[in-house]
Amino acid sequence: MTKLWGIPINFESGIQSRSFHDDGDTRIIVNGDLLNIQDESSLISLYKTMGPDFITRIDGSFTMSVQDRKKLILIRDRCGTKPLFYLKANNDIVFSSDIKAIIKSPYYSNRNVNLMSLNNFLSYGYIPHPETMFEGIRQVKPGHMIIWENGNLEEKPYWKFKYNPGTHIKTEKEYTETFLEILEGAVSRCMDKHPDAGAFLSGGLDTSSVVAMMHKLTEKPFKVFTAGFHEKKYNEIEDAKILSDHLSLDHYTTLIDFTDDFPDFLKELVRHHDEPFADTSAIPSYHVAKLAREHVGTVLTGDFPDQLIGGSGHQVMAMSKEQNDPIYKRLLRNKGLNSFVCALQMRAGSTSFLDKLKRALYRETFSLEEQRVLLNMPVPPQLKQCLYSKDLLEINRRYDPLNIAREIYKEVPNESLLNKILYFDITSYAPDDLKTKVDRMCSANGLNAISPFHDLELIEFIATIPVDMKIRGSNRKYIMREALRPFLPEHTLNKKKQGFAMPMAEWMVLKMSDFVQDLLFDAKTLNRGYFDKGFLKTMVTNYLNHKTDYATGSEATIISLITLELWHRLFIDG
Repeated sequence: MTKLWGIPINFESGIQSRSFHDDGDTRIIVNGDLLNIQDESSLISLYKTMGPDFITRIDGSFTMSVQDRKKLILIRDRCGTKPLFYLKANNDIVFSSDIKAIIKSPYYSNRNVNLMSLNNFLSYGYIPHPETMFEGIRQVKPGHMIIWENGNLEEKPYWKFKYNPGTHIKTEKEYTETFLEILEGAVSRCMDKHPDAGAFLSGGLDTSSVVAMMHKLTEKPFKVFTAGFHEKKYNEIEDAKILSDHLSLDHYTTLIDFTDDFPDFLKELVRHHDEPFADTSAIPSYHVAKLAREHVGTVLTGDFPDQLIGGSGHQVMAMSKEQNDPIYKRLLRNKGLNSFVCALQMRAGSTSFLDKLKRALYRETFSLEEQRVLLNMPVPPQLKQCLYSKDLLEINRRYDPLNIAREIYKEVPNESLLNKILYFDITSYAPDDLKTKVDRMCSANGLNAISPFHDLELIEFIATIPVDMKIRGSNRKYIMREALRPFLPEHTLNKKKQGFAMPMAEWMVLKMSDFVQDLLFDAKTLNRGYFDKGFLKTMVTNYLNHKTDYATGSEATIISLITLELWHRLFIDG
């Protein structure tokens, strides 16, 4: 007999943004915010009227479980802002918002590493959904539901991001006015749900836009929060102060500095993420969330415009390459030459001119959208040839991580280069890196976070705008910048993007080189069988001596290896 047994959605941090609804026949558990539902007690009657399709009437940032006498439905919001994991165990299913809860259950006995996900992690810096690092445990995909009935599992999409250029060509003024109106509505819905919310404020365009709309909508003073570093070039506190002074806000700040217990802090970050995670902006995210939780229970964030509208350096770089694309480079991008160059023996660990030239030629044989992924890999393919053991090289050969991006690009074959790259960022990078970081770091501090840019009306409007309203020349997020121009000071509008950068490279080399070597050269690390021991030692030593580049062992490479090993010790070694 099938058992609909599961761990209720788990809230280790004690966040209050959750609700339970039970009428005896049906039970609904919600983690997150349903922004267009005023009375959440109506969820059960809506479900009984519409069945699983009731989710199409709901907007917000959430995960949800629905259990009646016949089936269990697990639902994840459209953008993937909240996590939801499950384990199919014979005729049972275990589910939770926290992997730790699943691996503690009696249904999970073998702590086997998913080697395909391990390889994907070293290629992307995050674990692409729906897989996890734990063999057998999977994620519900964004915009999908899992229906479990009579021991059978069905995966069903209920929403997908689609470009939808409008038939009526609007003027630039119409586009910017519509954007502003919809953004204001999105912020208003967040504030109606959380009238005492504060906001993160980096001083950049994204968070400043949210804060400006909050200020426009309320006469009450509200609190904003900024984290910075003692190292001046990474410190955004003064930039944030310009806007907070301009709007007369209550501004709270925290300065992050390296301390001797920083390695222990890294372990805690890995524990909160449940999996290896190489995005070091999680560190300032944690600290600003900790600061905010001392004053408020909910914050509005500025997450998602870079992926929706175009605000990241790799997007501008790709467009620049496309606009300055000589014929000889276009001729290089063909499958035959790519196969030939990929078969060449290259000394990936070498920094000689000849080897750098070979690697540059190798990159140019890929399409521009594939180059977006290659140029951001913590462990690029040619480095794997030297770093990986034979067994892991075979995994890489059988399950090429680049195929994940290729399959995503195939879904939008006729779109412009920018829209293809944005589509990858929306469907892969955003849910698996950006939103994972924000959710885990806020949850670790018991803070509820919500971004108005996840609003469905706003997302579907952005899907209709032309490319030149996203990036125009070197002007990123053009529509947003023009729409918010009346509300923001020139300094904020023209501020160079930093993206929560931090001095991780300086810290690893100058302040924690002993920790890096002790961890990565430890026999336990070397004997896991993933890497060539001699090359790993040489690569790390060269990195600490400033003798490597992105293709031979970068900051991203080292931090990926560190979090991978810390994850093994916390979750696999027990």
